[in-house]
Amino acid sequence: MLLFYAVSAALFALLYFPAVARLAMALVSRYPKANTEKRLLAAAIDGLLIMTAWFLYQAMDSYAPLAGGAVYLLLRDAVGGQSIGKIMMGLTVIRVETGRPCSVMGSIQRNAMLLVPGANIVALFLEPVTIVRDPQGQRLGDRLAQTQVVEGFGAKDLATSAYDWWRNFIARLEKDPLRRRPRAEEIDLVSS
Repeated sequence: MLLFYAVSAALFALLYFPAVARLAMALVSRYPKANTEKRLLAAAIDGLLIMTAWFLYQAMDSYAPLAGGAVYLLLRDAVGGQSIGKIMMGLTVIRVETGRPCSVMGSIQRNAMLLVPGANIVALFLEPVTIVRDPQGQRLGDRLAQTQVVEGFGAKDLATSAYDWWRNFIARLEKDPLRRRPRAEEIDLVSS
């Protein structure tokens, strides 16, 4: 088993930069590179979630947390192009051709290599280097799926949006307090 991990890691390391270089020629994006620090923090947050699944697997001696962690790792960018880490950092994964958020298939394409034992350990070191060095901030997974991480709608924006909605709602109530919906007992009195 250890031999498999070593061979997988060595093959991934040998093929990584040639694959990145080859795929770079076919992909040009019109979107600006996302903030690298935010991107690495988002990856660290997602990594902590995956590590939590690993520790739960060890503590519970059950494959359920490990399977949950694997599913999260594969599909983390499938909902609106955002993982939990990306939501917290205000980042979104988009398809380069359309500018639309990453789909389920796109998320699987960009994250599948992270499930390969051995290769995932090497990817921990090579992917951040590629993100920093690449003019568009695209790692190998982005190149394979034709995606890019961009600044997007995050937790701060969500909180601001909720606050604005609440403030407008209260202002409407104060302006016209009689426009409220009638209570159930008020409806019963009118109908009798």
